[in-house]
Amino acid sequence: MMPVAAHAHAFGERYELPVPLPYFVAGAALTVALSFVVIASASRSDFDARVPVRFAFALGPWLPPLRRTLQTLAVAALLLVIVAGFAGHPHPGENIAPTLVWVGWWVGLSLVCAGVGNVWPALDPWRALFDVADAIARRLGRARGVALNAPWPAWLGLWPAVLLLLAFAWVEVVYPDGSVPARIAAWASAWTVVTLAGMACFGRATWQRHADVFAIYFDLLGRYAPIGASADGRALLLRAPGAGLLAPPPAMPGLAAFAVAMLATVLFDGLLGTQPWRLFERALGADDELLSGTLGLALTWALLFAAYLLACHATARLLRARTTFGLARRFALSLVPIAIGYLVAHNFSYFLEQVRWLVPLASDPLGRGWDLFGTADDQVVLGFVGARVSWFVAIGAIVTGHVLSIGVTHRVALAEFADRRRALRAGIPLTVLMVGYTALSLTIIAEPLVEYRAPQAALPVDGAAPAPGEKLVGP
Repeated sequence: MMPVAAHAHAFGERYELPVPLPYFVAGAALTVALSFVVIASASRSDFDARVPVRFAFALGPWLPPLRRTLQTLAVAALLLVIVAGFAGHPHPGENIAPTLVWVGWWVGLSLVCAGVGNVWPALDPWRALFDVADAIARRLGRARGVALNAPWPAWLGLWPAVLLLLAFAWVEVVYPDGSVPARIAAWASAWTVVTLAGMACFGRATWQRHADVFAIYFDLLGRYAPIGASADGRALLLRAPGAGLLAPPPAMPGLAAFAVAMLATVLFDGLLGTQPWRLFERALGADDELLSGTLGLALTWALLFAAYLLACHATARLLRARTTFGLARRFALSLVPIAIGYLVAHNFSYFLEQVRWLVPLASDPLGRGWDLFGTADDQVVLGFVGARVSWFVAIGAIVTGHVLSIGVTHRVALAEFADRRRALRAGIPLTVLMVGYTALSLTIIAEPLVEYRAPQAALPVDGAAPAPGEKLVGP
């Protein structure tokens, strides 16, 4: 009857693997390694890095009303989160704010941006609020609107967004009150003030390109998606998945650090609750889970970033050209497919299980006993996505993400060095890094999902066999 911590992605039953887990890990790592050989062998030396557009659909007269409708809905959703958080039921299960923010927006919209297209610019409520204020100021006679358009320090680059992404992940997975409705409403209100002030100081475009963590995050995910937007935003472009990652990224400090943070935050979420994490806490000797979680998140990002820089440094030494940080920035977008793969692997079952709570919560968003749409009493049956399905989705997503990442890396190398042999050498250190990351991520994600048979133990000297029905099961 005592309250204990509940792991959000845990399963009641685990899937028993037909072969030992190391076989799965080795097979996945070998697949990633061999994909580099196949991609390098089949590539052309005259590869063009420009994004090929297969089809363009002009929105025309549909664009203004569509944009106004989506912006109105987005602002209404933001107000709902704030009102529900401050005035609604304090329990996360009775209040729509936690489910709408963590499940519907953060996980659901991330999957949409990666799998369909970046719809965040049309849904961004803070962008909508600023545009309305700016339009009002211009109508009142202020030609420059409300923005002061101060110059952004070039040395600062994307580093504010890196810190904000790590801070946001800390709130999600480390902070114990991350799902408390009042806390969510307070953070949403604070971010509203900060981001509107930033837009007013530096201009909307500059702020969203450098410091708006959500605009940058969804934009990087959307670069992989098959649907993109034209330069003026008035047409939709159909392209090959991943084609948007081939264009040269903006030359800003911190881009590689942000891409690594996208990996580290999801990896750390999976790491919590595993045996290695418990060993880390024991070695740290700290009883404060907040302290250990903060150090663990920072250390996870730092180690992954150091490994990525080391791979880029090895590439620079192999080619005797370019700097380590220049190569790190140029290949940063090749990490996005890995982030998407692990996003799917880690959140597939969690999203399908939890998003259905939005149906009853929509009828009673504040937890006051309302039934606005007649769905307040709808029952949500959990557990329909089993551990077996989740495991095979996870391993497929992780391997696919790494294979696509190798493809992007090799194509970027071809465009950068215009020499097939040099491009091949450039991809070797990064491929080694991706093989290691494949093994690491699969090992971490396996612990809450599966149990596995250990390799057959050697028989004792006297030849005695295991008792009938006895089986060797790993952790």
